Amino acid sequence: MFFHRRRRRGSSPTAFTSLPDDEDMLREILLRLPPQPSSLPRASAVCKCWRRLVTDPKFIARFRTHHRKRPLLGVFQHDIVFTPIMDPPDRIPPRRFYLRICDGRGYLGAQLLGCRHGRVLAIDQVQAEVVFFDPITGEQRRLPVPLPPGFQIRYLNGAVLCAAGDQGHVHGSCHSSPFKVVLVFMDSPDGRPRACAYSSEIGMWGDLISAEAPSPVSSGGSASILIGNVLY
Repeated sequence: MFFHRRRRRGSSPTAFTSLPDDEDMLREILLRLPPQPSSLPRASAVCKCWRRLVTDPKFIARFRTHHRKRPLLGVFQHDIVFTPIMDPPDRIPPRRFYLRICDGRGYLGAQLLGCRHGRVLAIDQVQAEVVFFDPITGEQRRLPVPLPPGFQIRYLNGAVLCAAGDQGHVHGSCHSSPFKVVLVFMDSPDGRPRACAYSSEIGMWGDLISAEAPSPVSSGGSASILIGNVLY
């Protein structure tokens, strides 16, 4: 004997459950999306509600704090050209982070000094300027090099770092934060390197500091390393 259960009118074999209307719960779900460049833009395309949630500055701040380790988008080579390393749809085109350092004259005399905290530092030896560049915002600043007497500009090293002192600040989203540029001048007449630092908060270079003893290193170009609060 077979029994046939009548299906209620309007029902379907597979009932889909909609997402909860509770926005607090939805925020917690969206907060756990992977920190890839395409995650939030694709989520914002779902509906107006999602777009409003994921574009809220408070949510973006929580998203950055939750994903403290940022994905590596790519690297800048010594010719100051961005090389992406991620696959589509997260791959960033090299032209997106193009650094026009010599105003159409080509890259003659330009040298990459380093990248840190989402910023790029290069030196334009032709103009005797260091170039600070934020690839995300496109901001670019040129700072005249305070070259000490007797030093040559090709014998220097430099680094850029975030100077934010906010409690809980997460490096990687430092686009509106103050920054510092540190330059070390090598190959001095007395063999002792000199160093100075630029602060964006006061907009000027500090005093030159001289090493106490001569250094056997006479050339720049080596990458700097930041360990804790000490720059090597």
